[in-house]
Amino acid sequence: MKIHILFNDPLQYSNGKVYDDGVTDIDDVNESIDMSEYGVLDEMKAVERALQKLNYEIKIVPVAVDLYKLIDHLHYDRPDLIFNLCESLDGDPVQEMNIASLYEILKIPYTGSRALTLGIALNKSRVKEILHYHNIPTALHYLCSDSSKYHENGYSRLKDKYPLIVKPSREDASIGITNESIVYNDDSLKRRIEYILDIHKQPALVEEYINGREINVSVVGNVKKDENDLIVFPISEIDFEGLPADYPKIVSYNSKWMYKTVEFSGTKAICPAKNISSDLEGKIQQTAKKVYSIIGASDYARVDFRVRDGVPYVLELNPNPDIASDVDEDTGFTRSGKAYGWSYEELIQNIIKYASERWNISDNKN
Repeated sequence: MKIHILFNDPLQYSNGKVYDDGVTDIDDVNESIDMSEYGVLDEMKAVERALQKLNYEIKIVPVAVDLYKLIDHLHYDRPDLIFNLCESLDGDPVQEMNIASLYEILKIPYTGSRALTLGIALNKSRVKEILHYHNIPTALHYLCSDSSKYHENGYSRLKDKYPLIVKPSREDASIGITNESIVYNDDSLKRRIEYILDIHKQPALVEEYINGREINVSVVGNVKKDENDLIVFPISEIDFEGLPADYPKIVSYNSKWMYKTVEFSGTKAICPAKNISSDLEGKIQQTAKKVYSIIGASDYARVDFRVRDGVPYVLELNPNPDIASDVDEDTGFTRSGKAYGWSYEELIQNIIKYASERWNISDNKN
């Protein structure tokens, strides 16, 4: 089985420095380092190592701005399956779905969620509308495209619920989320909306801040008959105990990606999460499977929650989570898979198995 690993190559589009020369020790660099550019490179290398151990015929295909080059490659060296790690094009996450659409136009099977799901999941407001329709708890919210009208639309539902959190409405990977994202009054709300509009060039998502435990749930498989076909890995929790007392307890961009910052060192993942009752655990797992199903995820995805007063509020579904391993620390998804009992190679093999079954392609390893 011929598998090509496609990934968005930051070395071809990043404006910042990417320390990937194989020589530099990032611990010796005297500045905070944006690890988001490393994430996809680590992920690609980890998947490559796993596929080599599994004896697949593999090829690495970096994706950058030149789509004609990509189309020619897929046309003249057509794989049996694409292992899709592409999260953006030229740094634009909105194009993630369009790369998957290209695979579909060329009729090449690929791992992970399909283009429509990738597009829906990136539209945070639309996801919340779907969740509300299905009576799945999620934070009250509204979209704002004009900071001078911040008090219109859904503001009336939130004006008595400060603090609020303000995010870009069409980003992932915690882009645009900082300590200043938590607002406590109308003035700071207006300023933060202006920041999102000016810097990120998209409507701001204003929502109730759920002050509670941050929970991540990794789900694998595909719905054949019902949601019980899905596997839920052990629940993971983000521990904010290492943050200074005056820092908001959120997964900001710094805490997720900016190595050598207070936020990065002060937030740690714990898997399996501790002190979760069996009743709450079951509720979280069933909700995760339902969200995975109704948003249309395939093969693997992660659902993020905030838990307050025993109620799991869904933050979002990530249909293309980082699945790197064999680095200094596993990513959350991989850590959860190992807590379930799968080696990294088993995780990758099963993703291929789910994709092969879904696309009805033959894999002599299955």
